[in-house]
Amino acid sequence: MPSRYDVTAVCKTEGRNAFETVTHLCGKSYDGSIWKIPLEDAVEGVRCGRFEFLVTGQEGSKLALRIARSPYGNYYLKTDKDRGEPRLLLSLPPPHGY
Repeated sequence: MPSRYDVTAVCKTEGRNAFETVTHLCGKSYDGSIWKIPLEDAVEGVRCGRFEFLVTGQEGSKLALRIARSPYGNYYLKTDKDRGEPRLLLSLPPPHGY
């Protein structure tokens, strides 16, 4: 059973394409501690079944992040509702207090 984490913020870089903009996923654990994980580690954790990352959609429902491959051959995470680019992740705010 994978460990589940709610993603509430992301670290981003400027000047990259939409597939490479997100560098870290961030959130708070159920015990209130703060976590921050590099995107590459998050992708690997989802791939091997160790992690499941969720984001809250516009309608308030929880959406799982899935592995996708960019046109450049890089792996990234997105929801099933995202067509190509990880728009829901890109819409999350930067972390505060992380």
